[in-house]
Amino acid sequence: MVDSLRNNSFEYSWIRSKANAKINYEGKEYGVKTNIRVRRDSASWVNLSKGIQIMTAIASNDSIKVLKKINGKEYYLDDFRSVNRFLDTELDYSLLEEFFAGNAVAFDYDTKYKSGIEDGLYVLSSAKVKKMDKLLKKGVKKHRDFLYRCWINPENYKCQKVEIDLLKDTTSIIVKYDDWKVVEEGGLFPFYAEVLMTTPNDTVVLKLKYNKVVVDKPQTMPFKLTDSYKPMVFE
Repeated sequence: MVDSLRNNSFEYSWIRSKANAKINYEGKEYGVKTNIRVRRDSASWVNLSKGIQIMTAIASNDSIKVLKKINGKEYYLDDFRSVNRFLDTELDYSLLEEFFAGNAVAFDYDTKYKSGIEDGLYVLSSAKVKKMDKLLKKGVKKHRDFLYRCWINPENYKCQKVEIDLLKDTTSIIVKYDDWKVVEEGGLFPFYAEVLMTTPNDTVVLKLKYNKVVVDKPQTMPFKLTDSYKPMVFE
C-alpha cells in the first residue's frame, strides 16, 4: 500500500497553478484569487488578489516572507517557528509543498503503518484503525506526540484525505483532495483541495478550486520589499 501511494504521488520540478480560494478565519469568509508557484524542495510563492493585489508570500525551509499590499503596505519576515507560536501549533514547510502538489502531507514512507478499510477507502494509520476514535476520545499521550491517518482511493491510489491530531495541544489538521484530472507531464492532480486546521485558539479553513495547473516550466517568484512597507505589528 505504501509503495502504491509512493508510485502514484504527483511528480514535478515546478508547479504553476491558479485557483479560486475561500478562506475562513475568525468566523469570517473571504473569497480571493490565488496564483501559486512551487519549486520542489526549494520554495513556494503565493499571490492573493481580488481585483487588486492583496498579498504576496514566499515560504521555504528557512523562512517565510509576506508583503501586504492593501490598507497600508506592511511586511513580515521570519521563519516557521514564529508562525507556530502565533497559531499555537507545529508545522513545517514540507506540509505546504505537499499540499500544493496534492500529495499526502506529512506521510513518512519509512514508517510502518497499520492498515485497514473505512468507507470503501484504504487507511494507513499510526495506530489500529478500529482503535483510533477511542484513542482520540481518551486524549492518549503515552509514547505518542500525534496520531496520523491517511485515506487512499483504491481506484487511483491517490491520497484522498489526511488527518493529523497533535495530542499535546489538541490541534488537528485535516486535508482533503477531490476532482482528479490529468495534468500533462505530471499525472493526476486534485483540482479541489481543502485544509482545515483547528487549534486551541481558532479554526482556519482554506478551500482551493483550481482552474489551471502547469508542470515543469520554470517560474519567477517576484518579491520586492521597498521603503514604502512597514513591519507588521501583531497585538
